[in-house]
Amino acid sequence: AGQNRALYALGEYANTAGEHIQAIKCFNASLRLSVLLGDQIQQGRCLRRLGDSEFFINNFNLAMRYYLRALKIFEWDAEENLSQGSRLHSGHLMATIGNVLRATGDLQTALDYYTRCRDIYQVTEFTAGIPGILYNMGNIYQSTGEREEALLAFRTALEEAEKNSDKYLSSLANASIGSIFMETEDLDSAGRYFSRSLTISESMGRKRGILSVTVKIITLERLRGNLEKSLELVLRAEKLAEQVSDRKSLAEVLKEKTLILKGMRKYKKALDTSLVFQKLSEELHSEKRMRELDVLRIRYETEKTDRQISRLKRERAIQRRMIAGAVSGFLITGFSFLSVYRSMSLRTRANKELESKNIELAGAYSRVEKLSRTDTLTNLANRRAMMELLALEDTRSTRSGRTYGLIIADIDGFKQVNDSFGHACGDEVLVQLSEAFKLELRAQDVPARWGGEEFLFLLPDTTLAGAGKVAEKIRVCVDSTIFKWKKHRVQLTMTFGVAEGGSVPFDKVILAADRALYSGKRKGKNIVICSD
Repeated sequence: AGQNRALYALGEYANTAGEHIQAIKCFNASLRLSVLLGDQIQQGRCLRRLGDSEFFINNFNLAMRYYLRALKIFEWDAEENLSQGSRLHSGHLMATIGNVLRATGDLQTALDYYTRCRDIYQVTEFTAGIPGILYNMGNIYQSTGEREEALLAFRTALEEAEKNSDKYLSSLANASIGSIFMETEDLDSAGRYFSRSLTISESMGRKRGILSVTVKIITLERLRGNLEKSLELVLRAEKLAEQVSDRKSLAEVLKEKTLILKGMRKYKKALDTSLVFQKLSEELHSEKRMRELDVLRIRYETEKTDRQISRLKRERAIQRRMIAGAVSGFLITGFSFLSVYRSMSLRTRANKELESKNIELAGAYSRVEKLSRTDTLTNLANRRAMMELLALEDTRSTRSGRTYGLIIADIDGFKQVNDSFGHACGDEVLVQLSEAFKLELRAQDVPARWGGEEFLFLLPDTTLAGAGKVAEKIRVCVDSTIFKWKKHRVQLTMTFGVAEGGSVPFDKVILAADRALYSGKRKGKNIVICSD
């Protein structure tokens, strides 16, 4: 029972840390122990959390299956044992099922589940959950164009949130009410609610909330014709988006910035901003597609490995019984030399086989973990793995005082390759290019696919000048290589941005390298630019 609680807690921690594959393993292990213990309530809790983990990685079908299994358990317990706790769990599950339905586009059924959840929260007097569920209902109404219903839901959510002193939901509700008024062109009312939302987010120091409502205010001021003020807010929002690494919000800001500059008749700047927006939008779309493919791949490999793990565990149990049998035989047959020899021989052989199964089992677990950190196409480290490595390198560098080099590289005009020869050719070129990178790097250097046709290189114990030399070596290699696919021959160039890490947090190092990269793009591409 203690091991069960520990595994469940580890799963919750892993989900909070974004390690959803690890969370799934922990919750599955906890679920198996719950079945052995006959603890149905814990089974329901594990199923709910498994649903959450699958939802986080966009595996909506499996999330729904887990949620429905959990709901069945808690509804049964609420009816049979009149358990208020299980009734409340049922309410939570109504909300999560609503979230899945909303994500998959079934808005009306999602609204039905949200309504059932609200009713349960009211009956069980779970007042803390009411503002959130009303806010979700308001979003559904707004999505379906039912503005009056949305406004009522958001206002009721705001009243409940203020009663509970829930600043977070108060901020969200104020922003959403402002959005309704902006849709109906009541700009003054929209401005008042946006201002309240901003004030609350600022009092909480919640940067993402500040960013979200600032983007809305930018649109509001543009609609009012206050272009200079909008542009000032754009600069603030760009900095915030960089600080919190929110590329989706940054894309929204760049889109607004393009419209503002166009309205100010600054057509050259508007064009430049539009090009940056388009590139970022393509990257986000590409990253989303890769994440979806990774989810499918990881799910397939995890299920396959789970079957392998189950088989290994059965074999390991057999080996343990063999060892027990050897000891038993030893005790029954007495202490003759022959019985001792036979028993020890059998026990040694069984132990070796058991050790082999343990090693094989550990390998099966590690393969699943490796899959979640590897880019599907190129077999390089993926963005998630690189972020973890950068955090480790940042800590190591701070302790040792040694710097590291960081290179961001982007293929020039790669879209033309896909358009001319097809995505199959483009994918093969990326694979060949990734192999070429490895030949130009040291054993300790780490190349990663950062997104789309963008790559990042981590060079431990390297200065800015040293990283610049490595980048130039890779640039020359790429420029002089002919990439082949079927009858096609493809020539590429790449632009490189280089920065040095060690004295500032790694996110600022990434930003410096990215700025250097864009500087290289503006200077004509196929060049290495080192940050100041």
